[in-house]
Amino acid sequence: MSKKNIKVKGSRKHDKSDNKSDNKSDNILTQKKNFLIELGKKNVRIIKFIGPYLFYIALFTGIYVLFQERLIFLSTMTASALSFLISVFGVESSVYGQSVYMNNFSVRVIDECTGMYELFVYAGCVLAYPTTIRSKLIGIVLGIPAMVIINMVRLIFLSFVGMMYPALFNYVHYYLWQVTFIFLIVFTMVLWIEKVVKNEIFEKQDY
Repeated sequence: MSKKNIKVKGSRKHDKSDNKSDNKSDNILTQKKNFLIELGKKNVRIIKFIGPYLFYIALFTGIYVLFQERLIFLSTMTASALSFLISVFGVESSVYGQSVYMNNFSVRVIDECTGMYELFVYAGCVLAYPTTIRSKLIGIVLGIPAMVIINMVRLIFLSFVGMMYPALFNYVHYYLWQVTFIFLIVFTMVLWIEKVVKNEIFEKQDY
């Protein structure tokens, strides 16, 4: 018994429409791929920065976690420095361990108050930035003391707010200064790039 070839009407139309839809999807995928490639080329410096930055932040965090108990002296040193600086402004204060007592107000200096985390962020940005080792060393040597000074100014400011306007202390501590510190880190980074990194590039070009 022989089989007859049965032709279904409209089969060619379906084939053509399927081919068109396949071509259309291929074109969309190609466009997306090209877009991502172009986006990567335009932001290659940012991509090169993010990878090393995440690495350094992970490295610093890991070291901190391993030696956290041994770094408790940073909190006591910061508390002692705060007590001394407050006394310079004419406020009687005393320090006991990590706590500073002043005018019916006291603060306890914990890890977050030492400025250590802000130092991690700043140092990670400097080390990850695509520039020479010399520029990075300058950024670290000058930037770390700047971060420490900014943090001490923050603690002194918060202490006066706590003594004079205790109701505003939490707001200033958790919101206002958090944003301000981030801004100051960015400002220090931009200043380093403009005054150190770019100057070194210009010196090489002139040479």
